[in-house]
Amino acid sequence: MGHTRAKKLEEYLVRESLLILSMIALALVQMSLLPTPLGSPPTLLLVLVVCRVLLGIGSGTIFADSGLEGAARWAFYGGLTLDIGSATPLGSHALALLGAVIVVAVGTSRLRVDGPLLPLISVLIGALVYEVLLAILVYNQFTTLNEWHMYAMSVILPSVLLTLIPALPLFFLLRWLFRVQ
Repeated sequence: MGHTRAKKLEEYLVRESLLILSMIALALVQMSLLPTPLGSPPTLLLVLVVCRVLLGIGSGTIFADSGLEGAARWAFYGGLTLDIGSATPLGSHALALLGAVIVVAVGTSRLRVDGPLLPLISVLIGALVYEVLLAILVYNQFTTLNEWHMYAMSVILPSVLLTLIPALPLFFLLRWLFRVQ
């Protein structure tokens, strides 16, 4: 009886280690390899976390754990990696990603994910929440209230629009990968 419990613990540790390593790899790709056409790269981790929420909600979920729990772990690991790799305070990206996860999960908990419209709207809302929370956690410390309009137009809006580009391909790829699994 103890042997099966130890085996389950080992399997859990291996899965979590692989998840952490994959989030580190994705964060490194996002920070260093992606092009920055509007001054910042598209936030792949945000798109994947939002897609993870959408694929985990509703009846007949694909994943063993709930959409919110799994997406929160993805957001936490990926956000900490982004914080370590950038010059932001530790935890700011993780909190911003977790905020986006919670808002998208609450907003889509009773909806059915069938077509491309819900993933696009969810990524749009998640990106807005993520960028505003990140601005409050990082940018707010160094600015006055008058500079928020300029920051929103020059940083938040381009980043949100750039995040919409990989939303549908990543959603359908992730959905296909987990159906094959």
